[in-house]
Amino acid sequence: MGFLKHILDFYLRSSLHVALCFVALFLICNQDRYSPVGIEVPLLLFCGALLGYNLIKYGRLVLDGSQFRYRLPILLLSVMAVVVAGYLFLEESFEAQLILLGSALLGVLYAFPLPRHRNFRQVPWIKLVIVALAWSLLIICYPNFSTHGEMSSTTGGEVSSLWMSLVDFIQLMLLVMALCIPFEIRDLKYDAPQLRTVPQVIGTRNAKILGVAWCVLYIVIEYFQLGWPSDVEHQLTYLMLGVIALAIWRADQFKSDYYASFFVEAIPALWWLLIHLNQ
Repeated sequence: MGFLKHILDFYLRSSLHVALCFVALFLICNQDRYSPVGIEVPLLLFCGALLGYNLIKYGRLVLDGSQFRYRLPILLLSVMAVVVAGYLFLEESFEAQLILLGSALLGVLYAFPLPRHRNFRQVPWIKLVIVALAWSLLIICYPNFSTHGEMSSTTGGEVSSLWMSLVDFIQLMLLVMALCIPFEIRDLKYDAPQLRTVPQVIGTRNAKILGVAWCVLYIVIEYFQLGWPSDVEHQLTYLMLGVIALAIWRADQFKSDYYASFFVEAIPALWWLLIHLNQ
């Protein structure tokens, strides 16, 4: 059991888990609108997510020369991610590169101090917005300009396609912000008061209500777009939003860090798996 726990700890601490779940969410959001020609786009997003989260978690520690658990293997994994992501980045279109760089800049500003010795993470409420914006740019906007895939044609022309992308972008931001709430609640015991995270500002109960409200708003938008879906694939959307809302509501009832770090984060992977089991 000790060996398995070490494997699980490394899997979570190295950001392998969040990177895989990020790719799962990308595949869910783009299954009807984007067809990757190969593995390049998912691989680039996987490496980028792994690198971005390791930069946020360990960047300052590395610069300060501090030690942390699994330091060497995490650094080696991050270097490999840099090499792969860098190679795939150079093959992308100029527009796609701009989106990727913009998302990377958000990650850097989130992790490292601004000129007044504050980073975005220390600005009240901004953490949720930065994470959701970066995820949405990569999942919704980036595929539109990638050289490694094809966007599905949409009836109604370019305006309709742009409108659908905007709606998808807003929905994904709501979804990601909702998914962040259990992590905000989990981190209450670690976060300094000056960070002023959502649970610190409005309380744990109100943060849970806000997260559930975002899930409800996502479903309302989905309903006005598609109505009540008759196919299993879209019914799963309603089911998984219910699972996310339940996970948010019970976030303070589980004391283990694994609840958010593993189970909540795995919801997109479970969602993707259920979609493919029903195809």
